[in-house]
Amino acid sequence: ISNISGKFAVGSMVVFINGEKNTSSYRRFKIRFTKGKPNDFAMISEVVSRRLNHREWPFPDLIIVDGGKGQVSSVLKVLKRKNLNLELIGIAKREETIITSDFAEIKLPKDSKALHLVMRIRDEAHRSALLYHRKLRSKSFKS
Repeated sequence: ISNISGKFAVGSMVVFINGEKNTSSYRRFKIRFTKGKPNDFAMISEVVSRRLNHREWPFPDLIIVDGGKGQVSSVLKVLKRKNLNLELIGIAKREETIITSDFAEIKLPKDSKALHLVMRIRDEAHRSALLYHRKLRSKSFKS
C-alpha cells in the first residue's frame, strides 16, 4: 500500500516463482473505497479481496503481507469471507518479524535465506506500489 494521507492510494501485488520475480504477473490496484482518513487495514483488505476475485489468476501458495498482526488479521477476514484456505504470513518491519496466520511471531536469524527472500519480496512490492503511486500523483499535477 502506498499513499500520502490517503490520497492517490494504491496497492501492489508481486509474484515470485521458485524465488524469482515473475514481473508479467505483477498487478497494481487503485484503492477505490477508502475515504477520509487513511486506513491501512481497509486498503489491504480491498486489494486482497479484488485480487482474489480474479479466479483466472492462479491462487498463490503463500500470501505475504507487509505488516504485522493487524494486516494479517485484515487479510484473514477476507479469506474467511471468501471461504478460502490459503497460507498467509506478514512481515513486521521493526524487527523483521514473521507473523503467522495464528499470530505467532517468528524471529528468523538475520542471515536466514528465508528471511532474506521474504524481505526481498516485501521490498519489491514496496518498489512497485511506490512507482505506481508516483505515476498517479504526477499525472494529477499535469492535469
